[in-house]
Amino acid sequence: MRRILLVAVGVAGVGLPLVAGTALATAKDSRDDARASAGFEIEIDPELDARFGPRPVNAVRAGTIVVQRFPGARVLEAELDERDGGPIWEMKFSLDGDEREVDVDAVDGSIRQGGDDD
Repeated sequence: MRRILLVAVGVAGVGLPLVAGTALATAKDSRDDARASAGFEIEIDPELDARFGPRPVNAVRAGTIVVQRFPGARVLEAELDERDGGPIWEMKFSLDGDEREVDVDAVDGSIRQGGDDD
């Protein structure tokens, strides 16, 4: 299966796609925890990308949502996937030395599963 390489640089919360495969992203927004600005991988399956089209919540925004929901978290990876017929971001992050995962709805930004606090 082919993967798209995406390199995104956050500018006021907006990501800029540059190239195609597995990627590195940085999110920078003065309101967000500095840990959200550390780089993380983004994995996008071209077939899912084409099927779902533009999504209101991109990977950088999903990373910001995770950091806001889990203060102190550092996002490691975002992967576009599907749950219940809709697009989600599978987010891997570290918090207090543990690696965790949550799903962030790519349409409304809600956290759909995972995390100890849910």
